Amino acid sequence: MGEKKSEYTADIATHYKSFRPPLHEILLKRSFKNQRFESALDIGCGTGNSSIALAKYCASVTGYDPNKSMIQYGESHPKVFYTEKLEEINKKFSLIVFFGSLHYITTKSFNFYKEKLVRGGFLLCSDFEILYAPILSNLEITLSKIDYDHSKNLASYPTKTFAIIRTEKFKAVLDCDLNELTHLLLSETYLRPQLIEKYGSVSVVESLQEDLKIYYPKNKIAIEANLFYTYYQNIED
Repeated sequence: MGEKKSEYTADIATHYKSFRPPLHEILLKRSFKNQRFESALDIGCGTGNSSIALAKYCASVTGYDPNKSMIQYGESHPKVFYTEKLEEINKKFSLIVFFGSLHYITTKSFNFYKEKLVRGGFLLCSDFEILYAPILSNLEITLSKIDYDHSKNLASYPTKTFAIIRTEKFKAVLDCDLNELTHLLLSETYLRPQLIEKYGSVSVVESLQEDLKIYYPKNKIAIEANLFYTYYQNIED
């Protein structure tokens, strides 16, 4: 995939497995509408939330992530096959999806994946940005600027063989409870060091939840997110 997935440890994978916000479904519905596909390659699938969401639209899904810890926690589904080995991606697909992974993809890697797409096939660049600022302000944690482009699409790569079908940026609001929010915060690699520094590595889960209870005593939190997608078709002759 790219060069940065080693930062996702087994501990972070457990938080991914425990809770991911249901934003994949929203993005896929906006992108595909009623379209269906024979096969899909989900690049950077993590613990499989995006792959499972894709299964609604596809006869089969291959979820690829170079991080073995993520793949080991992949959620089982009859339509989904997971792998951390590039050599096991040995066929062509009617759909390729970069779900929050395109930021890590080099031009060389992109060219490899592009060759896995059938002629006339489709490609989706999609991501979401959860707006944690109000929560972090309550916790007295300052969020430093991160080097990550949620809206990145194929404009960053030297290719002219894809035509845009749809592209959009929009907002969504999701509800979660304290336990879900705890897992969500601790799954973010750029937040985790600050949370551990504040609460300690041993008691970070319990201490973080105790603080969150002060500000959200009803055990319900509404979180805003920015959602992005650009949906393409391969028009190569």
